[in-house]
Amino acid sequence: MIRAAGAIIWRENSPLEVEVLVIHRPQYDDWSFPKGKVDENESSIGAAYREVKEETGVDAIFGQYLGTTSYKVEDHKKKVKYWMAKAGNKSVPFTPNSEVDKIEWVDIKTARHFLTHDEDRELLEEFVARERYSETLVLLRHAKAVKRSEWTDYDLDRPLSNDGLEQSQLLVKQLEPFNLQAIYSSDATRCFSTAEPFAQKMGLKVNLSQSLNEESFDKSSKTALEYVRQLMKFEGNQLVVGHNPIIPHILTKIARVEYSSDDLSPADAWIVHHRGDKVLAVEFLARPMI
Repeated sequence: MIRAAGAIIWRENSPLEVEVLVIHRPQYDDWSFPKGKVDENESSIGAAYREVKEETGVDAIFGQYLGTTSYKVEDHKKKVKYWMAKAGNKSVPFTPNSEVDKIEWVDIKTARHFLTHDEDRELLEEFVARERYSETLVLLRHAKAVKRSEWTDYDLDRPLSNDGLEQSQLLVKQLEPFNLQAIYSSDATRCFSTAEPFAQKMGLKVNLSQSLNEESFDKSSKTALEYVRQLMKFEGNQLVVGHNPIIPHILTKIARVEYSSDDLSPADAWIVHHRGDKVLAVEFLARPMI
């Protein structure tokens, strides 16, 4: 099976006037949405972000996951995952290339006529039905740490293992599509070390808090929850790095759906799309492959 990923890129030039980006592929002489193959050990969302930028020059801010389309290409089945993504202000002018020779910004009604394939029109209807205006909260479990049994010092000082350090580097490309503007972390070494490579790449500060560590959680499970609920009142997309079972506990409370700590491995994350305290969608982002 061929794995691919893409996005419906949108912008709003004036209130309630939404345009989406469609591309023309000369090889197939069709109009569709930007997409491309997922490289080995690459996350689907990372591939979608990369392909959008390569094909169109748009530096997109990714939002909710829209769904999957499947179809046959010669003797293979192709499965394409799609997200909705807003055009950012760091985009560069489009340069025609061998894969995409034309792009057009069109309104929703025009897009229905532009698109060649029925599955793309169905995807467009899913996009229209979704809430576009939301904030993104990434709840990330720290990367793999040195085992407790191998660490004799204070537990909050326990560092990342070699695998964890590699995961922290690979997380940069997985988190980049969300245009995160603030980082909050437990003051445990394994947590803020997980965030540091991404923070350095984005030029962001890692804000440390005892409220997100395991010692505080053992005293009161409400401390970390209230801390994150306060963060959700702020504008902008945010990253929170913490521990298991704190992250599942927070998610269970804010999304009002049960999430198990058994489902969260080191460097796994949940992506929460919300408007204030109203959660619109929750998506799982699996740890980077090493």
